[in-house]
Amino acid sequence: MSWYSFARLLCVCLLTVGALTIFRAGSAVAATATLKPTPDEQAELAKYDSYSGALHVLEANADNGIHKFLEANDGKTVYLDLSIVRYIPIEPIYLDETHVKASTDRFQNSVFTKCWPDQRADDHGILNFGEAGFPLPLDAKDIEAGCATRVRIEHQMIESVSAFGALWGDNKVQVFLKGFFSVAKTALKDGKALYTLKEQEDVTFEARLAFDKHKTGTHPEASLSLQTD
Repeated sequence: MSWYSFARLLCVCLLTVGALTIFRAGSAVAATATLKPTPDEQAELAKYDSYSGALHVLEANADNGIHKFLEANDGKTVYLDLSIVRYIPIEPIYLDETHVKASTDRFQNSVFTKCWPDQRADDHGILNFGEAGFPLPLDAKDIEAGCATRVRIEHQMIESVSAFGALWGDNKVQVFLKGFFSVAKTALKDGKALYTLKEQEDVTFEARLAFDKHKTGTHPEASLSLQTD
């Protein structure tokens, strides 16, 4: 089954289940967010830097500080609590179909048209786009120039559809990713910077519990279906 057909088939049920899951998780976060860390928890929180928020791959990241965060933590392990919105992967043979074109604005998105190495290619996995990763646009000038920075996620379940919390629409999918990742900055052949975020499994249970309790936030639900007049 194609990515597009699979996404449309599961859109309604995943959207409903995902919304309920996020609502429940959000309620738990709200209940614990005001709790002051214990001395032991504070000691765990001091071990790693953290970022909770959006990682944009389809629009500018001018105001969220993700570029500075990754630059400052090159070579380190960090805690990430991310919301990533991307277009639903569609196999090339379906992109020219009229009903598919009518359901997506990807070819009107400047990041997609200027910063993706192959606009018609999608690797398996909703957080996987091959060795070159996703574009990490900074601002309008950076987008116009082709996006100087990219980000790749290495996760054991990177090719799984169900491994990550997600909300699906007809046009885009919003993926929720949290955990501990090492940050490594390298240069691609074209000179672009690539940040590789590799999942770390050797983090203690105490640290995971402290960060999940005190450094995990709630993420606004994105608009995932094409808005037409």
